[in-house]
Amino acid sequence: MALKYELIEIENKSQAIVNMGDQLFKITNKTEIFDLFLIALLNRTVNLNRGFVNLMRDNNYIAAAPIIRINLDSLLRIYASGISEYDRNNFALKVISGEQIRKMKIRGTKTPMQDIHLVNSITKVDGMAWVKDIYDSGNSFVHFSDNVIFSSQRIVNEEKRTIEFTIGMNDSFIEDEIKLNTTIWLNKIIDSIVLQAQIYIYEKCQKYGVDIESLNYSNK
Repeated sequence: MALKYELIEIENKSQAIVNMGDQLFKITNKTEIFDLFLIALLNRTVNLNRGFVNLMRDNNYIAAAPIIRINLDSLLRIYASGISEYDRNNFALKVISGEQIRKMKIRGTKTPMQDIHLVNSITKVDGMAWVKDIYDSGNSFVHFSDNVIFSSQRIVNEEKRTIEFTIGMNDSFIEDEIKLNTTIWLNKIIDSIVLQAQIYIYEKCQKYGVDIESLNYSNK
């Protein structure tokens, strides 16, 4: 039952993310380069969320789990835009032009913005220590690893040393607790992506002299 509600939470948050696109254009009709970057990232997020929810409901955890790592990638990239040696628009322009983020540097340092350095940086932010655990675990489902191997087998009897294996279109060997925890992780990632997007929206409101509270009102 808890898993059911966590999946509904993901769907609700995805709709909230869609609404953030409208907020961007309530601030000003002027489209900035970073707007293009953010819209693409948020569009990626909602569609990955949709895929995750559908896969989980279809008992396909093995295909759903790597989405955690991909959405974490989105979190790291939007976070990178705020700590880059470039301002957000120039950062976005370089990304759109094909420059790799890992070749850019963290502002005020010589540290390249490789994933591991972005993870180390974001985990120092208050309340974000969990990112390192999800990063490590998420990688184990992207690459063929022990987590993937153990998802297709389970111990039947330790004394007799008997193991049961499966090749089938199901995730019956995955414990419900693991499925729930993975879904909770995705909700945390989504919340953090939304927060990073809200930081930019606030910055843009400040730039154009718009009261951010006014964005919460519907168009009239």
